[in-house]
Amino acid sequence: MKFFDFKKNKKSYMCPLMNNHLHFSCRDALEPCCSANIGPAFVSKLSEKNSITGFIEAKKQYIKMLKDGKIPAECNGCVHLTEYKEVSDFRINKITLNHYTQCNCACIYCTQGNRTHEKIKEDENKPVLFDVLKFINELYDNNLIDKEKLYIDFQGGNISCLKNHEEIIKTFLNRGVGTIYIPTNNIVYLPVIEKLLVMKKGELCTALDSGCRETYLKIKQVDKFDKSIENLKRYISAAGNDSIIIKYIIVHGYNDNLEEFKKFMNKMLDINIKIIVVDIDYRDIIDGDFTIPKHYYDIIRYAEEFCKEYHIDLGIPPYTKQVLKQGYSKR
Repeated sequence: MKFFDFKKNKKSYMCPLMNNHLHFSCRDALEPCCSANIGPAFVSKLSEKNSITGFIEAKKQYIKMLKDGKIPAECNGCVHLTEYKEVSDFRINKITLNHYTQCNCACIYCTQGNRTHEKIKEDENKPVLFDVLKFINELYDNNLIDKEKLYIDFQGGNISCLKNHEEIIKTFLNRGVGTIYIPTNNIVYLPVIEKLLVMKKGELCTALDSGCRETYLKIKQVDKFDKSIENLKRYISAAGNDSIIIKYIIVHGYNDNLEEFKKFMNKMLDINIKIIVVDIDYRDIIDGDFTIPKHYYDIIRYAEEFCKEYHIDLGIPPYTKQVLKQGYSKR
């Protein structure tokens, strides 16, 4: 294990993600998180494994390292590190499912690299990395899950392209779960999502990123703006709007203008969306020094005023707040 050992620093550390989270990664690994700092792998080459219970020993070692003031190299500088405090419950209360990358659109900011229409076609028959369901059942069988608090985050490709998504969701519902969070482009209407929303067990998040069909096409590279809006209306009609989140990711040179953002906000008002999240394209931060343009702040300011006037909940992710506050990010 590589780590930074601050001998002069007597602090003890902890990380709630290391303690209670699991991330089934598209890197074919089981990890504690998928945050800005990718933590160390508990288990590598999951596709070759029949069991993951060995992750417990790896987790214990990393937790002890943090308590001893030794920060794993992969965790150095992570915002999730806090001063140590005694914890007695190490059961898993969040699982991120990122073991699949198949999608039916090609967002230009996709973390899977430069997607194309050809890749969309390839994804139709592309297999997942490993059978995550057998590992999920193993966690339940070994009493390693906090069933009441468990938060599931489908963070891979689009859930409609994950062939056994219904079986996975039904397993969580049958064996015990708190909330299932589903980011989806909404191109395909899924009855199981409607069921989750009606049951108050689900949260739906769609990154629409546009207020019109033309801008949507430029960013998503598929002409499905109207279909996504139509499906949002169907979900709202069936289950209300209190668990539906719409994101606007500001993409430099595409939708980073106030005129487009106003179209977006008016469209959200029209279909009665009550939760909006404004974010930025992280490629600009990850790829190097990027000075946040002044008009980004104009968009944020307009969002705050609009949401206050029309009683809409506005969210800005913590990391984005940090980047906006400092004006740029250095890596």
